[in-house]
Amino acid sequence: MSEFSTNPTGRIVEYLEQNRFFTAVVTGLKDRRLRLINHLGREVLLPRSRLLHMSQAPLKGLGRSEAVAALVRRHQRREELAREIDLVTLWELVSGEMEEAEPQDLAEIYFGQEADDDQVAALVRAVLEDKTYFRFRDGRIIVNPPEVVTQIIERREAEARRIRLLQEGSAFLKALWRGEKTDVSPEVKEFVIGLLRDFCLEGEAAREAAMAKDLLKRAELNRPGAPFELLVKAGVFSPDENLDLLRYEIRADFPPEVELEARNLANSPRIGQREDLRSLELFTIDGEETTDYDDALHLRPLPDGLWEVGIHIADVAAYVPPQSRVFEEALDRAQTIYLPDLKIPMLPPSLSEESCSLKAGEDKLALSFFIILDSSGEVRSFRLQPSLIRVRKNLVYEEVDGLLKTSPWEELYRLALILKEKRIEAGALPLPIPEVVIRIKDGRVILEKLEITGSRALVAEMMILANYQAARFLQDSGVPALFRSQPPPRERLIHGSETDLLKNFIQRRAISRGSLSTSAEPHHGLGLPVYTTVTSPIRRMLDLIVQHQLKGALSGQPPFSQEDLEEMAQRLEVATGVANTVKYRRHRYWLLRYLEEHRRRSFAGLVIDLNQRRAQVLLLEPMLVVDVPLSPGQPLEVGQEVEVVILKVNAREDVIKAALASQPR
Repeated sequence: MSEFSTNPTGRIVEYLEQNRFFTAVVTGLKDRRLRLINHLGREVLLPRSRLLHMSQAPLKGLGRSEAVAALVRRHQRREELAREIDLVTLWELVSGEMEEAEPQDLAEIYFGQEADDDQVAALVRAVLEDKTYFRFRDGRIIVNPPEVVTQIIERREAEARRIRLLQEGSAFLKALWRGEKTDVSPEVKEFVIGLLRDFCLEGEAAREAAMAKDLLKRAELNRPGAPFELLVKAGVFSPDENLDLLRYEIRADFPPEVELEARNLANSPRIGQREDLRSLELFTIDGEETTDYDDALHLRPLPDGLWEVGIHIADVAAYVPPQSRVFEEALDRAQTIYLPDLKIPMLPPSLSEESCSLKAGEDKLALSFFIILDSSGEVRSFRLQPSLIRVRKNLVYEEVDGLLKTSPWEELYRLALILKEKRIEAGALPLPIPEVVIRIKDGRVILEKLEITGSRALVAEMMILANYQAARFLQDSGVPALFRSQPPPRERLIHGSETDLLKNFIQRRAISRGSLSTSAEPHHGLGLPVYTTVTSPIRRMLDLIVQHQLKGALSGQPPFSQEDLEEMAQRLEVATGVANTVKYRRHRYWLLRYLEEHRRRSFAGLVIDLNQRRAQVLLLEPMLVVDVPLSPGQPLEVGQEVEVVILKVNAREDVIKAALASQPR
């Protein structure tokens, strides 16, 4: 605007203030700023840089009131002209012909050669209000190229859609919260449900977290649990929805192509040369609800006081070859996940519960461990053999507990106790802490304390024995394998066998984390120099991989190289970590749901840690640790028994508040 350098007194100017256009006349100068009277009759001081347009001719011979009236008329005309300007038509005329121009030149293209000051100012207004096709910069008008225009229009349409969806979506949420029916479009419903679902699963990390919070704010539903409750009301989630399964994309069913392949594999195992063991008295020992039996036992006396222990493992490797879809799917899952309200199998049921499962009375393929023990529990010999077996009976733990004083159970149990004692002497830490089993029945949460009974100890020792022998066999054969190891505890508090719950619980907190690798290192938790797992190939992917290597060691053709195993170990570590997280969180969720049902009830507890203001108390019924606030100077000691009352609990939000119910006992 070269005319700005001349004396501007009397000139009509345009400027913006708080996104409003003002028309004014220059009445003089003050400190290099322009003194103005605008169309509202107000005096304003403004730097020249703020002006958008200055008229060619001055406004002369008018008093103040007359000048203001003239400014009002000019302002109104400019508003009317700006509304009538078709910027699209103008842009189509000049796009590709010029990149920028003076406002006067563009006004003359649009209005004709005699464009007046009001028409030029109106064009500037239109450009500043729209900003799609042109930009106003340093007194000139920039012509936006086509790609920029397209981007601006798309952004503007997206923003308009977003605002509309938020407005209609917040109304939908308000009605949904009140339980009212709404005539909402599928587009709005899909938008709202998707936004809330992602926000429920990912929180602040959700891609549209800010928009979700904006939506909830508009609906006046800002409290933490509102998104989940809204999705329950919408029928998207159940009240006890397991969000971790959605977060980690874990599904209980299998892709159709995996199911199809599993059915084909179930009917075409690689049988090979096998020893026929169908004449042996084999039995399985599992829980009542077990449907995937993967290990069986037998015990047979031999001359000279020796015993033959047979541990027969379902030969899943005969059905699931490496690199098959089923194998890869199992590698991604890592293990069967047992939750209180759901079982997520590692293998499709056509394999895990049918062809591979060691169901009584059916011929099954197995990998059999023959271990000869003397009366002191020393291993005299070991033999590994693919086999054909037939289990006589599928027994349950409670049934076997009643048989432990009869033959041959008494002898097998005695050997199991000797094996356990030898491991403890070698430094094992069994840590017998009761496990809480959660069952959901008719919507109620039922807790059962799972004690380590004789039958469970027997099965555990036989499986540890087989796994140990498998690790030694692989190590001695020089076949690449995956081994489990565990460093010594960070602090050793227990030496030998200990039944005291507090000591075992504190010792467990000092246990070092185990690892999985191709290197055979000691497993200090079990008191063994080398260890792997192979006894649950239906339920654990590590066991299936090791089973493949064991069979490969027998045939001289192990399917996996060390590099293969290292890569699979990494995948297993990640998948196992996810599975364990899901199990822990779901177990805790149902424990808190149980406490929700028993609010204000007192629970027996054991103090396991103290500081000046709080105590950590182990609730003995749910085996759950809670923080309890302490009054100043309140006498309490680690190991003390107390009564704790649950004041507040919210399973969905993982919140629990408790207090001492009475004076400590």
